[in-house]
Amino acid sequence: MKKISSILASLFFTAMAFSQTQPSVTISTTGNRNKQVIVDGNYYTIKNTTSTEVSTIVITDIAIGTHSLKLVRLNPYNKTVSTTSSFILRQGYDLAIAISSTGSISSSEKWIVNQVKDPVSQISVAAFNKLLAQTRKKTSSTARAAFLENEFNNTSRMMKAKQASQLIQLVNSENLRLKLAKQSYLLVSDPENFDLVSKLINSTSKRNELDDYIAALPGKETGDEADDHSPMNNTNFQIVYNELKAEPSVSDKTYYLTNFFGQEFNYYSSSQAKQLIELINGEQERLSLTKSAYRGITDKENYSIVYPLLNNSYDKADLIAYINNYNNNNSDTPGSAMSDADFNRLYQSVLYKSSANRYAAINTAFTTTGNYFSVTQAKKLIPLVTDEANRLQLAKTVYIVLTDRTNYTQFYEFLNSNYSRIELDNYVNNYNNGNTGNQVAMSDIEFNTLYNKVTNAWTNSSRFNLVADAFRINTNYFTTYQVRQLLVLISSETDKLSLAKNSYDNVVDLNNFTNLYDLFTTSSYRNDLAAYVASMQNGIDPTVKIAMSETEFNAIYRDLQLTFGIGARYSTLTELFSKETNYFSVAQARQLIQMVTLESNRLELAKLSYNNISDPANFNQLYDIFSSQASKDELTAFVNNANNQ
Repeated sequence: MKKISSILASLFFTAMAFSQTQPSVTISTTGNRNKQVIVDGNYYTIKNTTSTEVSTIVITDIAIGTHSLKLVRLNPYNKTVSTTSSFILRQGYDLAIAISSTGSISSSEKWIVNQVKDPVSQISVAAFNKLLAQTRKKTSSTARAAFLENEFNNTSRMMKAKQASQLIQLVNSENLRLKLAKQSYLLVSDPENFDLVSKLINSTSKRNELDDYIAALPGKETGDEADDHSPMNNTNFQIVYNELKAEPSVSDKTYYLTNFFGQEFNYYSSSQAKQLIELINGEQERLSLTKSAYRGITDKENYSIVYPLLNNSYDKADLIAYINNYNNNNSDTPGSAMSDADFNRLYQSVLYKSSANRYAAINTAFTTTGNYFSVTQAKKLIPLVTDEANRLQLAKTVYIVLTDRTNYTQFYEFLNSNYSRIELDNYVNNYNNGNTGNQVAMSDIEFNTLYNKVTNAWTNSSRFNLVADAFRINTNYFTTYQVRQLLVLISSETDKLSLAKNSYDNVVDLNNFTNLYDLFTTSSYRNDLAAYVASMQNGIDPTVKIAMSETEFNAIYRDLQLTFGIGARYSTLTELFSKETNYFSVAQARQLIQMVTLESNRLELAKLSYNNISDPANFNQLYDIFSSQASKDELTAFVNNANNQ
């Protein structure tokens, strides 16, 4: 189809040119605050009487090029204010300008179909060389792009694909090259050679975007089957947004949006979908809508911007699993592997990077929408990274975009440890089973965010607190490997042991939990963790009292040292010992209680701490902090009574 389209386009452009039907400008104004529109000094008065009334101005006798636009309106205090702007009218396109009730201005173009066209000339060699020289004189890539964008707006002359390529390659930015490539296509007289321009785009996803753009142009399809998959313009989006906002209840809004996302002819950007879903408050409603919206997203590579709309990490994982499944079932999945030429170009670009930057470059290639790889290709890229953990992570990441997934076990060749191979197998099995369980491990995106946050923390205590907080959230789930990566960042073995125990309820692959044992250098810590796991597996008191870590305790102790005022320390300690989730060893409780001088206060704190002691067999070590025998006897009676209840 594309080859036929190119031939038709070639005949179309060589036989026709662009002195088409005169374009028009349509200006729509909403609301009664907009009073006057001034275009190139010509005044158009608006007489709307309500906040929703729309007036339309159509200008047909306007030249191609740049024009001034001035809006005169009333502010909330009924004072006249004006806003000056401009717009560009291009040959072959009608322009629609929408002015909202708030005074915001948006515009969209529409190709004028069935136009009468007259022959035009090809740009001369002399004129092209002059244009090339003028472009080169611009000092920056941005300036060159702006200059060429203005030149490409001049549709009265055409050029060869090779000439367009020579101009665009003077711009270094990939995004700007893509923009100019789209713009230049209508000027190229030999579109069958347009691949000379396309080759300037390195990214497969951006080349696909360029192909989609060209395919959507008028006259590029034979028949009515071509669909417009471009996002709705600002005017139409604002209509949908306002209608949705006007719905009286959450259920009505949800019903409206479900119907909107379900219409196959509706397409919208990730940003537009996010703005619409934000108007819905319920978590489950949002999850359902983020799934149904995905079908009509035109920039699926940016869809991660909707993830923050979901507060629950499980819901985010659920959405990601849905997207992966959708992509697998609604495309040529797995797609065609990257061509040899494209792959060799990618391989060379990674090879010449420093060791520190190779991981990021490969990860970007594996996560770029539209990129697919064979196992053979992935086996060449991943070994360019030396760290085993990074190799394992890349092997997981690329699995989703492999064209021959059944051959993934060939990755064992560059995974040296048996643990890494088992972890990869678990990941593949979990992915292929559709993550059907309630406990879904944190996504790579979420985990990497957490991991980087912990890595960048300056102190051991802040690292400990970040990991502890993550394990306390009962909706956060981790693989054993993810837990291991976090624990490696903790220097204190006591803290590491405490965190390992706290992570147990959040681990989705408990059969691999023993892989954490070798993180500890002493057998006593390994045995302690093994005993804890055994007690959990045997159903023995799931609320095992684990003494506060050294890091947490030292932070509390320092805060108390800086606490001054009569009774202030006693009051703080009362709160600490009253909190059911705070556990202390007898040694820790002793240090804290001794910071209070009044014996009666010490006695009350000792009693209060008893239920939070992790080693009650040693509780008699507290007795010698009391000077009177009466206090010791009273504490003994309290403990005996507590044990007999």
